[in-house]
Amino acid sequence: MQHAYSDNMVTLWGEMKEMKMLIDKSGIRNKLLELGLPQGKSNNSIDATSIIESFWVGIWIGCFRFSHTAVVRLDKVLRQIFGWKRVASGTTFERFFLTSLLLLPVTLII
Repeated sequence: MQHAYSDNMVTLWGEMKEMKMLIDKSGIRNKLLELGLPQGKSNNSIDATSIIESFWVGIWIGCFRFSHTAVVRLDKVLRQIFGWKRVASGTTFERFFLTSLLLLPVTLII
């Protein structure tokens, strides 16, 4: 059996490439942009669509607490696959979803 070394980056979550293609084909990113999600006011903030996508990816790979999303945050290949410059922390997810919930019209919550 022959083997060779490569400089290519590797991730355990390579199948996420398929999920990225699903997101692209479904046009859900464009729909998220139309929703008027809350945007951070800081020049260091992460855009809302990236926060939601990275949260989805965290769920898809088995993160069941906000603190577990650090797995997504530290994986450079996942960031490349999805085109994220940065990934939100667990605290950012908590703040984002709390803010989003507070901004929803009451009819949507009930």
